[in-house]
Amino acid sequence: MNIAPSAAAKNVQLRSWSIARKLSVRSLTLGLTLLIVTYLVLIPLFMLLYASIKSTEDKLPFESTVITLGNYTAVLTNPTMASIFLNTFLFTAGSLAVGLPLAILMAWLLERTAIPARRWIATLILVPMTIPSLLSAIAWIQLLDPRIGLINVVLRAVLGWSGDTGPFDIYTLSGMCFVQGLRLVPSAYLMIAASFRAMDPSLEEQSAMAGRGAAQTTLRITLPIMRPALLAMLIYYIIVVIESFDIPGLLGFTARIRVLSTAIYWATHSEVGLPDYGLASALGAMVLAVALLLMWIYQRLTAHQERFATITGKGYRPRQIDLGAWTAPATALCVVYVALAVVLPFLVLAWTSLQPFYAVPSADSLARVSLEGYFRIWQESTVVRALWNTMVLALVTSAATILLAVLVSWFVVRRRKAADGLSHYLATVSFLPQCVPSIVIGLAFIFVYVRFPIPIYGTLWIIALAMTTRYLAYSSRTMTSALMQVHGELEEASQMARAPWARTLRRITMPLLAPAMINVFFWVAVHAMQELSMALMLYNPETVVVSTMIWSMWQNGRTAEAAALGVILILLSALLLLGGQVFLYLRRSSDS
Repeated sequence: MNIAPSAAAKNVQLRSWSIARKLSVRSLTLGLTLLIVTYLVLIPLFMLLYASIKSTEDKLPFESTVITLGNYTAVLTNPTMASIFLNTFLFTAGSLAVGLPLAILMAWLLERTAIPARRWIATLILVPMTIPSLLSAIAWIQLLDPRIGLINVVLRAVLGWSGDTGPFDIYTLSGMCFVQGLRLVPSAYLMIAASFRAMDPSLEEQSAMAGRGAAQTTLRITLPIMRPALLAMLIYYIIVVIESFDIPGLLGFTARIRVLSTAIYWATHSEVGLPDYGLASALGAMVLAVALLLMWIYQRLTAHQERFATITGKGYRPRQIDLGAWTAPATALCVVYVALAVVLPFLVLAWTSLQPFYAVPSADSLARVSLEGYFRIWQESTVVRALWNTMVLALVTSAATILLAVLVSWFVVRRRKAADGLSHYLATVSFLPQCVPSIVIGLAFIFVYVRFPIPIYGTLWIIALAMTTRYLAYSSRTMTSALMQVHGELEEASQMARAPWARTLRRITMPLLAPAMINVFFWVAVHAMQELSMALMLYNPETVVVSTMIWSMWQNGRTAEAAALGVILILLSALLLLGGQVFLYLRRSSDS
């Protein structure tokens, strides 16, 4: 006897099929996301560690079957390594000593005091982020070269300095620390300014009522309250300085001062003999271990900042401190920083690009001003190829990174209560590249694609993959923070209306995340355009980009062409950032 299913049973059956289909798509996407993140992050790091324990005598790391600790022994017994480790420590300490106190002082002045034009100055402090570190180093070479640097020439004329060199020399460890320290200020300011802005001023007011001055109040009340944020910033920027390559690469090359990042590069780009991949992999593994330890400490510190919270349910109004007679010097300090970090470097780059060879401004050099350097670079097919490759790389890296970051953030936030631990795994692995120096990522990708028969080594795509890996941490964390502010009710309503999970993500979630996605897209694009260390490790003549082209031109003494291409890169970066802000403004206007 056949009994036809009832309409209710059919509805239940259709609903179960729909749920199963949604779960299968979501599960498939989760599995694919896990696979991609693992492949991008863990496989290269595993290959780097594996290469560091393989014998490399007359062979590439993976052509030998001998497991050995000889690479580490060679590093630790090499007499030159002691100076490299010492230089790295001094360079890191010196850069932080210049940059972080200045950033903290700037944040305090602009957020806690009543100096004039605070908003304008706060905007100008961020402008140096559009100038790549490579170009900052080139500009300061033109400013503080001991013989022909503009500042040195002017000071010798004003002070009556005897001799043809000095009084300053940029080709020293202190010169490297000065330039790197200036580079740290904008991003460090962004990291610490919000803490100054949000802090309840009642404790400071009580200190003032007890007769303490502004300096004593800041040293004994404000800074101790912010200790976790300051320590976290310190540890984070230790990693940033250790991984930096552009400034040590240019200034340290002339001064013959090597740090860990440049030692890894020159080990794989030896001018005499074969590359020493054993030395490079061992150094890379040691840098990775130090960075992982520091990042673990950083996460421990940031996980317990609530113990130092001063914002509660009680209302408060932040109060700006009147500096009195110190207002003018404080404002002057901000203006001097902007001049040193933005105005002078850009002006000297523009001046250099207009000269057939670099010369300090004078009547004779003014007569030689021309746009010939700009015309010459456009006549070279290599430069045109570099510009095209750079734009393709920026767009591909940005699109791939933002798509992967959206998926990672969704599974991390929406599956937070899942018992399988996959969301925690995704959060941890996607954040791991934050503590891996760029040059180590480039080295790890060499080992992966030399070993595996995937035909992307020597193409633009390997650079795009390396950059996607490098910027995944920032992008996924930014998207995670944005998604936490979006309640899941709208997604649940869409699913109750039987919309597929992918359509809900595309039509509901992503439009709500659009502002954060746009910011991340343009941030990644600008950094991909400026990235040097990974590009230097992975490029060839066919995949040259603007940053490697500037490096090559400078190394070959083509200062005018390098400066002209640098000015173009700065303008492109500024235009891209401005375009992102305009796009966001227009979108907000259309939504309202």
